Amino acid sequence: MIKIIEETLEGHVLKVKVETPLARTARVSKKKYKTKDVIEIIPEKYEILETLQEDIISNYTLGNHKQSGEWHFKVKIIAVPKSAPKKAPLQKKQTTPLKASTKPSTKPSIRGRMSKIAKEKKQ
Repeated sequence: MIKIIEETLEGHVLKVKVETPLARTARVSKKKYKTKDVIEIIPEKYEILETLQEDIISNYTLGNHKQSGEWHFKVKIIAVPKSAPKKAPLQKKQTTPLKASTKPSTKPSIRGRMSKIAKEKKQ
């Protein structure tokens, strides 16, 4: 897995610094990352026209491979479609406070009903 550390745009030249962690165990497969892999992770706001500088990185150290590298691309910036302006959040309706005197419930509680059934069964 590779990730972009630094991404700078100077005119029409995009400079991308990328790194990959070392494979610490044998379960992690050895992998070399080249230009096509870096192009896949570059954000969609850029259109790559050509590669100016390439590099190769890998997740292992055998053969003196490095874990970070730098690529330079000539790019065309793609216009990002503008979204509609956000609306102001709706204000919550004010609730009326409960009256001080409330009527008692006409339904007996579940505990009361269960007690009543138990008493009727005993009789």
